[in-house]
Amino acid sequence: MHDVIVIGGGPAGSTAATLLAHRGFSVLLLEREKFPRFQIGESLLPYNNDLFDRLGVTDQLKHGDFFPKYGASFVTGDGKISYTFRFDRNLPEQYHRSFQVKRAEFDELLLRNAASAGVEVREETTVTSVDLSDPLRAMVEIASGERHEARFVLDASGHGAVLGNRVGEKADIASLKKVAFFAHYRGVPRPEGRDAGNTVIVVLQNAWFWMIPVNHELMSVGLVVDRDHVLRCGLEPEELLNQTIAATPWIAERMRNAERTTQIYARRDFSYRMKHIVGENYALVGDAAGFIDPIFSTGVFIAMKSADVAASAVESRLSNGSMRRLKKYERDVTGALSKYFRFISNFYRREFLEVFLQPSERFGLLPVIVGVLAGNVFAKKRNRLKLELFFALVAIQKRHGVIAPPIRWDALPAAASV
Repeated sequence: MHDVIVIGGGPAGSTAATLLAHRGFSVLLLEREKFPRFQIGESLLPYNNDLFDRLGVTDQLKHGDFFPKYGASFVTGDGKISYTFRFDRNLPEQYHRSFQVKRAEFDELLLRNAASAGVEVREETTVTSVDLSDPLRAMVEIASGERHEARFVLDASGHGAVLGNRVGEKADIASLKKVAFFAHYRGVPRPEGRDAGNTVIVVLQNAWFWMIPVNHELMSVGLVVDRDHVLRCGLEPEELLNQTIAATPWIAERMRNAERTTQIYARRDFSYRMKHIVGENYALVGDAAGFIDPIFSTGVFIAMKSADVAASAVESRLSNGSMRRLKKYERDVTGALSKYFRFISNFYRREFLEVFLQPSERFGLLPVIVGVLAGNVFAKKRNRLKLELFFALVAIQKRHGVIAPPIRWDALPAAASV
């Protein structure tokens, strides 16, 4: 009998397992793959810095092969409109910097850190079934036929959602039916100084690119397009990615001497939410609880932050039997995902981008917007009011076009097709 079994060894699973081990619980972590393994989602957010300190990995991030990140840049595909949101100019000092990472190295760092904290880590171990019928315990069976018992189970199995697909009532987000094609490249130039580590988002008519410098040598480049366009365009993934790069002036200039170092990967239909993420003897964390379009690099942040909050809730559940903290965890994570969903769903609208890419410092809104980009989605009431003001300005822009200059949308490059 363990106190907790964690399914999945990515950032959510490793974080929850480590924090529970720090609290004195016996934790078994079951991971399907052997680390290191390739994964996407290489950009971290500053509002994870406090958690990195508590996990004891800050020094390893500072001194490892991880690239410092001081902001995020957004630019139209023709290069005519751009803006850089800088953390160090808008946020408290402890949130001035984050990191870009190769996920294979970052995830292994967190998994080994969990083991050093006393977590029993078993890699290459696939969970085949979970019995939740007894509210005071759970029975987990693995592919070898072994059965493991625990007082509580955390599903951190990512998009596979071992438990979530069964108990969470998964709901795909119809408005964000996207597909991403991505790879790593060598020989992509980057700016001088602090801006060298920025995530860059390049906006097209019906798609967008990310460019993330994952270390001093490699750049992650990805194209996100509507699923319907992929089905209609008549191009294979490599053709779609290469032809759209060539048709986008801002990207093409920077990629002209680039050498691809990995295969082209795909992630399809990746935006969804679970309606239920807690029960008497289980909770879903990270991507198993929900995943929203990666435009603002929220994946790892939400994964680790949800694991942090969940660990405290599980401690309360196991210590005094109360469901109150678990229910609050569900509300907090649902609320954070809702804030990001509002930003992301609006990102695909012209009036939002016109205000967002050409921000005014009036009303003190810029620090609040940068805070959201940095991961401050568990906001105070004052910040929520300012976010409402920002969206009111977007509504005025849509109706009257007086808040920011218009973007010539029909002049922007578009995703390639036959």
